[in-house]
Amino acid sequence: MEGIQLKVQVRAFPSRGRARIHESVLPDLGIKEGEALEILKYPAAYDDTSKPVTVGAYADTMIEKDVIKLSPEDMASLGVAEGDAVTVRRKVPLTEQIGKKAGETGKVISESATHAGEVIGKSASQAGESIKKEAGHAGEALEKGAKDVSKKIMPGKGEKNQ
Repeated sequence: MEGIQLKVQVRAFPSRGRARIHESVLPDLGIKEGEALEILKYPAAYDDTSKPVTVGAYADTMIEKDVIKLSPEDMASLGVAEGDAVTVRRKVPLTEQIGKKAGETGKVISESATHAGEVIGKSASQAGESIKKEAGHAGEALEKGAKDVSKKIMPGKGEKNQ
């Protein structure tokens, strides 16, 4: 999820872990009031080691649409100053992350099991054909051997018992 860029302003009443944004931005982020936002420094530099900050989002119609108000502590954690741009996105809950990964894993297992079934089926079919062919050869050999034994036990007219 990409997120949106907003300008940082200091909150009038600091409250760490809470952000004030215009109410029209909530649907753009796919969240409801009170849900978690992840805020990242923008633009992120290649060698930037700053980590995202997670805050609760609270709607406010008195804030400009392109602004996010943060506490000085949250700004310091991000390494941003007033007027800097940040990327704001929905913080995906752990249960949703696990559910998504479980679904992906289930799909991979299902596809692998289908493939394995196809391979086993093909191998079983080939084995069956091979057994059928070899059983035919064995049957012919047994038939020939039985005739030979039969001739030795009960020779036909004009034949000698060997």
